Amino acid sequence: MKRLSFVLAVPVILLPVAASAGGYHGGAVANGGSITGTVTFHGAVPKTKPMRVTKDEATCGHSIPVETLIVGKGGMLANAVVHLDKITMGKPMARSVVTLNQKGCMYHPHVQAATRGSKIELISSDPILHNVHGALNGKRLIFNVAMPMKGQRIKKKLKKAGLVQITCDAGHTWMKAYVQVFDHPYFAVTRTDGAFHITDVPPGSYDLVVWHEKLGTKRARVTVTAGGDAKVTFVYP
Repeated sequence: MKRLSFVLAVPVILLPVAASAGGYHGGAVANGGSITGTVTFHGAVPKTKPMRVTKDEATCGHSIPVETLIVGKGGMLANAVVHLDKITMGKPMARSVVTLNQKGCMYHPHVQAATRGSKIELISSDPILHNVHGALNGKRLIFNVAMPMKGQRIKKKLKKAGLVQITCDAGHTWMKAYVQVFDHPYFAVTRTDGAFHITDVPPGSYDLVVWHEKLGTKRARVTVTAGGDAKVTFVYP
């Protein structure tokens, strides 16, 4: 009896490299597409009063603007983090350094995102004591840093994926910021134009997720074609 051999030819889209701890494989993406869209707020924007400053008024001023809901022209929503959910293969996951500046007793920027393994550089532009407290997913302490000097800079590694909430333990209770840390590079943060653009996405269907600190999360199913640009609009009522 003759033995039959079969060879299955499969076109290679990705050239995978070593997987990250989260199971993501990064490499070259052939015929990738992109996702472009906006995040908007529909309806009347609630009016908010500035928060009263109760300490270090000489540096902080007497009030601080509320940043939990920033809506730009035409209802465009800022500080929304858009990302692909559970993507396991794609472009390389580059590490970077994101900065968080303490200026006027506020964190700048209020919301940002980074890949796991990146570093966050904490900067103080205020001549007073700040104590930067970072908690992962609202529970696990990942850094707790006293910064008493103006111009001080300290770097910390973002070792785990999740939502890092940052507060000040030096009596500036209004100070708050967020860093979304991902196990992949497919994410974007909106500014006052509400826009996002995610590139080099392998062709396929995905769940696209948007998170906002006040309005919560939304999902949309999106299909990316080779060389195409999928359009998505998220609307928060």
